[in-house]
Amino acid sequence: MFENTFLLVGLALLQMNMRVVVIYESTMGRTRAMAQAIGEGARLEGAQCDVIEAAQFEELGEACAIAVGSSTRMTRPLPRIRQILSELNSLNGISAASFGSYGWSGEAPDVIANLLSGLGAKLIDGQPLKVKDFPSIEQLEKCRELGRNLARACTR
Repeated sequence: MFENTFLLVGLALLQMNMRVVVIYESTMGRTRAMAQAIGEGARLEGAQCDVIEAAQFEELGEACAIAVGSSTRMTRPLPRIRQILSELNSLNGISAASFGSYGWSGEAPDVIANLLSGLGAKLIDGQPLKVKDFPSIEQLEKCRELGRNLARACTR
């Protein structure tokens, strides 16, 4: 009986330390769909995950990993995402990823990745996750996998 209690307490403490934050700004709902799928993946891996629209973002708090996404407009991330990234303090090795949708050129996730890296974040999965137009079922599964990888990065 005590072993089960210790196990449950241990799992609760692990989940408390596994908080993934997904921040996004979307113009047509495509990047929002990606953000929601990333959040699903993190939760499937056992992490607490907050999916926050950029306009509602206030602070990272005790996040162990973050994902930041934006649609691309005129080769850049959308304004609120740029503002958030300019106001963040050092990320001190926190695991991070960037993502976003685009209709024409798709540079925003690359810009976000460079800014996250410049803030000291440790980028996971090698490169940003980019989707042209609305994400397909397969692309949404890649988003879920990114969420799972962010949650796994919290336990390392």
